[in-house]
Amino acid sequence: MFSTAPIEQQQAYSLRNLYFTRTVVQLLWAGIVLATAASNPALAAGLLILYPLWDVACTLFDLRSSTRSGPPTAQYVNVILGSLAAIGIAFTAFKSPQQAVVTFGVWAFAAGLAQLAVGISRRKQLGGQWAMILSGLQSAAAGVAFILGGLHDKTHIKDLGGYAIFGGAYFLIAGFLMHRKLSQSSGAGAAVATGRQ
Repeated sequence: MFSTAPIEQQQAYSLRNLYFTRTVVQLLWAGIVLATAASNPALAAGLLILYPLWDVACTLFDLRSSTRSGPPTAQYVNVILGSLAAIGIAFTAFKSPQQAVVTFGVWAFAAGLAQLAVGISRRKQLGGQWAMILSGLQSAAAGVAFILGGLHDKTHIKDLGGYAIFGGAYFLIAGFLMHRKLSQSSGAGAAVATGRQ
């Protein structure tokens, strides 16, 4: 059940805004990568470096706004792995794009598991987390595909645009679910207040 406690509501508002922001940024990132990967590989490689760093920034924001949504261990691990992934991609993207894809795949797999853990831990408290749980599973599966595709030279940087699009779609759904929960909570609170007058 969704809690109406002010602190938890504040966290829900922060998560909703974060989900919508991530949707916009990820779709924009995907569009640029898909449009420039063939004509400007250096730009696409640079964007590939920024992707895990963006995830790290979002995770840090999430940690700052979190209250009692479960142990943050998975999120701290995600911050460390995202930072290491960005470094690894930076060392390989301009020399061996396929190795960069493999590195991205390893990170996507680990980040997906972390997202899955966080979604499950928040499900009872905040609700509306099934999209994040599915997103975590999809990210982990995509990570394995990227690793195998990169090792066999079948997956390239431009192919990662679809990953970001799917992720953006999941964040959009999660944002609307959180918005609906907040609207229901506000409506219930208003009804209670009116009944007491």
